[in-house]
Amino acid sequence: MKKIKVMACLVAVTMLSVLFAGCGKTTTITSEKFVKACEKLKLEEFELEDDGPEIDDLEDGIYAYADEDLIEDEPDEVEYFLRQLGLSEVIDADDVKSMALAAKCIGLEDFDDLEDPEELADLKVDGAFALQLSLDDNYAEDFMEFVEDMLDTAGIDEKDLTNKEFYASKNEGYFRFHIDVAKLAKILLNNDDVMDFVDSVYDEDDFEDLCKQLKGDVAISVEINGSNLFIIAGGSLNTKATVLNSFVSSFGAAANPVKVPMDEKLVDELIEDYVDDYGDVLKYYTRSFDF
Repeated sequence: MKKIKVMACLVAVTMLSVLFAGCGKTTTITSEKFVKACEKLKLEEFELEDDGPEIDDLEDGIYAYADEDLIEDEPDEVEYFLRQLGLSEVIDADDVKSMALAAKCIGLEDFDDLEDPEELADLKVDGAFALQLSLDDNYAEDFMEFVEDMLDTAGIDEKDLTNKEFYASKNEGYFRFHIDVAKLAKILLNNDDVMDFVDSVYDEDDFEDLCKQLKGDVAISVEINGSNLFIIAGGSLNTKATVLNSFVSSFGAAANPVKVPMDEKLVDELIEDYVDDYGDVLKYYTRSFDF
């Protein structure tokens, strides 16, 4: 009995130390392990220096890997890649040791052939994207400050986010966001400004019927642990987020962003701000569209 009590105390202390140390908050995965996960997912490899993948390639799923040798040989490619992702402002290309990415999207071809908004109700899209960077230095503080600036630009104060959505410390941090498409549709239908805009470019009753049929999820998790950056994003329309779920499981992500509760108040405020800022511009550019 004494041994059992000692073991119970050790387990309790271990669990508390994990909790207060913040372990498990973020994902730490090497580029090599990332690639092995891609191989298990049966994704096809493509070269980063080649032209972008075709739609058919993305339907099957692709991944790319850049080791130290490739990065040394192609520094401009790394800089361009970071710039395309909007990360060049915070991450120095010279600090990238290795990187890997993966993407898969089922139903993308049907989406690309979309001609009428009403066709969205019958469309099924399911996809995900993941990126991993191994860096030479601890970027946690700088990167999370960069994330805070991005959120501020979007009108989001990190203090208004829950601990499931935002966390930052000297050594790690994350931002996770989830939108439930069905809940988003309800918010749009209940927003007078949105509906005024819709009425100017589209039949309001048709829009309402369409919104009531839509379902799915859109989610993202941006995480950094010291010198390891991991981003996973994706979702689905009118089907389950199967691809994203498989990516989360295969890459050993610390959290599935789809399971983060949608902050309906925040989404409503973002929509309000967006309509206020861009409503007139949208009306101008969509008035000639044949919906």
